[in-house]
Amino acid sequence: MTQAQQDALFDRVRDALRRTESDARPVVLMTCGLAGSGKSTLAKTVTARLPHFTRLSIDEIIHARHGIYGADYPADMALYQAYMDEAGAVYDAEFDRLLLRERRDIVLDRSFYAKEDRDDFRARVEQGGGGRVVLVFFRPTDKEVSWNRIVDRGRETKGANNALEISRELFEMYWAGFENPDGEGEIVIDVV
Repeated sequence: MTQAQQDALFDRVRDALRRTESDARPVVLMTCGLAGSGKSTLAKTVTARLPHFTRLSIDEIIHARHGIYGADYPADMALYQAYMDEAGAVYDAEFDRLLLRERRDIVLDRSFYAKEDRDDFRARVEQGGGGRVVLVFFRPTDKEVSWNRIVDRGRETKGANNALEISRELFEMYWAGFENPDGEGEIVIDVV
């Protein structure tokens, strides 16, 4: 993504991320979209430009604890799933600490592919944590565009956010199982 595209993306969400005198609740930005859609780019842009936000990412937790899939630990899906479970527990504990105890603004860099997952986190934020959710949905405009973004990302140097190789078969499962938000107050970013 070019700098101009990052600027435009940030401009689309900036105002929604502000606390105001009339609404000083902590803000939780929930990114929502398929792999390769721009979630991590937005999350990193927000935390760079609004440093009072803290980014939570399961991929980053796994990377910090274990390294890169297939490079620092074996490319074994069972092991990866165990690391995902471990990272999920860390993610949840850190989320609770940041929101409930520290009243911090947070970016949840996560796919939120299932409505149930979005609803669960929204309840945790609004009811349990007294915060406000900003949901940003990276809406796919074309299946092949989404697939090509994943292929292009796979060619980049491996890091926390692209360590897992996504096959066409896995992509098809993601595509078929993704529950697009509709009427959830989402800000929609078309993925082109």
